[in-house]
Amino acid sequence: MFIGEVRKIEDLAEGETATPEPDMGYELRTANGDRFERGTVEHLVRRGDMIVARTTAGEEFAVVGRNAHVLVPLSF
Repeated sequence: MFIGEVRKIEDLAEGETATPEPDMGYELRTANGDRFERGTVEHLVRRGDMIVARTTAGEEFAVVGRNAHVLVPLSF
């Protein structure tokens, strides 16, 4: 599955991942928009009632829920 196909938590099964589309990439920015995180999104993974984005910098950030990070699409 591709990241652009994920609309809600239930779109992914527990532990299932979604990767960027072949011609796309994604950055993560904080919910209040004050900064972008290092690296681009490697994949999303469902963990319970959360979807977490793992970056190429090896960090993970929630993309649903309170204070979630925002996926910012990049076209290549």
